[in-house]
Amino acid sequence: MHRHYGVIIKCFLSALILGIVTQLAFTAGLVRWAAAQGNDFSANYWMIVKDTWHNDGLTTFLICMASSLIIYLIIRKFTAQQETAEKIITWLIIPITLIYSVIMYPNFSDYL
Repeated sequence: MHRHYGVIIKCFLSALILGIVTQLAFTAGLVRWAAAQGNDFSANYWMIVKDTWHNDGLTTFLICMASSLIIYLIIRKFTAQQETAEKIITWLIIPITLIYSVIMYPNFSDYL
């Protein structure tokens, strides 16, 4: 029986980062939209982030976690060694996480 703890931790951390970044960007968009409507919620940014974490952040986390583990299991099925599948999934999820975070950072950087 093979232990997949390393891959599970990498997928979990990657999905967690994507969920947090998505939630911060979504809330920043909501605050900007409210400001365009004449309501200024920028002082309550962190309260909104904490109150609505289950909307976009949790959804993104669950989707990314499930999809990365499914992709790993598919890759694992077609490779002879577990280490090869771990390297492939690592080289897939880390750049995707970094690129997504860099692209989304300007959306919420004003509120940090």
